[in-house]
Amino acid sequence: MSTPLDLAQLFQMVTQNLDQKRADLNQADTYNNDHGDHVVEVFELLTQVAKANPHADTGELLELASQRLKEKRHGTARAYAQNLEQGAQRLRGQQVTQETLPLLLEALLGSTQQSQARPQAPSPSQSGGGLADMLGMLLGGGSAAPSRPEPRQEASPLGGLLEMFLGGGGSGIASEAPAQEDAGLDMGDLMRAGAAFLQASQSGKSTGAAALDALVAATQMGQSPHRAQSAKLVVQALLQAAQGLSGSQP
Repeated sequence: MSTPLDLAQLFQMVTQNLDQKRADLNQADTYNNDHGDHVVEVFELLTQVAKANPHADTGELLELASQRLKEKRHGTARAYAQNLEQGAQRLRGQQVTQETLPLLLEALLGSTQQSQARPQAPSPSQSGGGLADMLGMLLGGGSAAPSRPEPRQEASPLGGLLEMFLGGGGSGIASEAPAQEDAGLDMGDLMRAGAAFLQASQSGKSTGAAALDALVAATQMGQSPHRAQSAKLVVQALLQAAQGLSGSQP
């Protein structure tokens, strides 16, 4: 069993990364030119909540953060508040590890199928979510992700795309039929992720960069250009922070 990751440190590192790109994110926001300011504020609040509640489980922290964000007036805070409220139900009683990191990402960025009921705790499964399987079929089928010694607590539809992003050169997409727990995924999810992957691949991006585009396209935050831009930074910073923290643990 992997050691739980320190969420306060994770969120603080993400905040720092976003703050460095604040001006670019503000410029990308053609509506109000303030998305960078607001997304940094969101992760500063997440960091504060995590620091103030060191013994709370992940679901409790996300719920507390969601309540605080609902007090904000800007759209970025409201969007994250909704995502966190949904994610809190799924992560209640759990701690975030390297294996369950996809669930935290989905809780932050939001699933395009948020309106459908999900179990509070995912059942153990092998890596690769339904969206990744469907994307694999669209692209002609990829090699199955390598088996792992431990079952993954990763029923998330974003898990398979995250596997590909982490895997770098290989596709990492399972070629089997979608898992039953991800049956709620529809053709819209498939087309968004598939189109983003193909467009990124055709533009000369690496497999990892194309997978990142596809992953973000399958989230709530990926449905507008400026939020998609910050979501990519969130994913990259969170993964780098998690890998760094895991490497520093005894």
